[in-house]
Amino acid sequence: MHQTNTHCDTLIIGGGLAGIAAALQLADAGQKVTLIETRIRLGGRATSFDDPATDDLLDNCQHVLLRCCTNLMDLYERLGMADQIDWHKRFYFCNGQGLIDEMEGDDLPAPTHLTTSMLGFKGTTWAEKIAISKGMLAVMKLGVEGRKKWHHRSFADWLKQHKQPAGAIQKFWACVTISALNEQPQNMAADYALQVFQEAFCANAQAYHMGLPKVPLVRLYDAAQDAIEKAGGQVLLRTSAQSLLFEDKKITGLKIGEGDVLTADQYLSTVPYDRLLKLCDEQAIKADTRLQHLGQFGVSPIVGIHIWFSHEIMDLPHMALTESPLHWIFNKGTDGAGWQHLHGVISAADDLMPMSADEITNMVVQEMRRVLPRVGSLEPVHRRVVKEKRATFRLSPGIDDIRPAATGAIKNLILAGDWTDSGWPATMEGAVRSGYKAAGAILKQDSKALLIPGMQDGLLYQFITG
Repeated sequence: MHQTNTHCDTLIIGGGLAGIAAALQLADAGQKVTLIETRIRLGGRATSFDDPATDDLLDNCQHVLLRCCTNLMDLYERLGMADQIDWHKRFYFCNGQGLIDEMEGDDLPAPTHLTTSMLGFKGTTWAEKIAISKGMLAVMKLGVEGRKKWHHRSFADWLKQHKQPAGAIQKFWACVTISALNEQPQNMAADYALQVFQEAFCANAQAYHMGLPKVPLVRLYDAAQDAIEKAGGQVLLRTSAQSLLFEDKKITGLKIGEGDVLTADQYLSTVPYDRLLKLCDEQAIKADTRLQHLGQFGVSPIVGIHIWFSHEIMDLPHMALTESPLHWIFNKGTDGAGWQHLHGVISAADDLMPMSADEITNMVVQEMRRVLPRVGSLEPVHRRVVKEKRATFRLSPGIDDIRPAATGAIKNLILAGDWTDSGWPATMEGAVRSGYKAAGAILKQDSKALLIPGMQDGLLYQFITG
């Protein structure tokens, strides 16, 4: 076995958002950092691919962020990409009758800033609006500590206890949480669903604003390698981790490629749980309880459908469908030939995994015909279906019991990734937070020292929550 002469302070395994975030923090702090990534580009699952039929870079899925994602925005600032996010403060919803409703905040203080537009929704009855209002008040009164008490129960349980009618659930509560958490209400931990409403809808009047990348996802992270290297770090692409070497209660090296070994003082794994499990031998797993639950995580899929029509059939920038198997349509613009590119998204897509690309496309086009009259009898001129079978980990009730902390019994093995104990669900924000927390642990700082504070809670919201 050949040993390379590349010893560093911290070796980071995985070049997704968590790995990039940690590498930048550590390199800025003066550490000698090496980051390895199997793929040819950094960015992990937040990436794009070449479509030979159109010569376009297509995102594997439409990733969005909200203004309450303060750590993710900090990362974009570090990468010089913050100006590549297009912010939307008006959301468009299409109900089962094809009617369009608009949600936009006004000048009223949080949490009342969305009240006027939501009361005007044509897709909900007055009984449903009253139930939603009562439910939102209950969400606020819970506060952070109150919501944590719901972690081992489903969001469906919470909705039932708070007497939410089926229409309110389908048209509002589930519409939001399925998109945000990639899980059905009956299968998701209630506290994370409540967190979405508290932090995105209630606490701050701007927190709900939705950011959409202006460029393909991969372009957001093209600057990461240069940023890490300018800070004194090293990035090794096309470098596959094979196994972590464990001896005398610590990691002694990382075997890569054809048998080379990279060594470091600290080893930071940011790869998914199933990948980490394959890197660890039986002795390492026995030595650290964080590694003993890696096989218990479930996965939840997302399907993205790229569809082109021969001319423009959608004016709105996006549309959420509230009573449909299709959850979102994003307008990706019109090319020089006049083709309009629409990107459909279906979350928690377990039922779609056995379906063929043609079956999925036909279903999506049928829904587009229903909500976009200009589609008419048009057939797509091109389509591309992307099944992300392992898009996120399942946010099941009690999941925090197995989400590991950054540090554990193997002192020089640090863990990060959106599936670790980030305090957030499976999101890009959660991934960045985990990277910042891991970097703080390596630098012997408080676990929250490097985290960017959340948005300031409004005074009225503070009063309501006590």
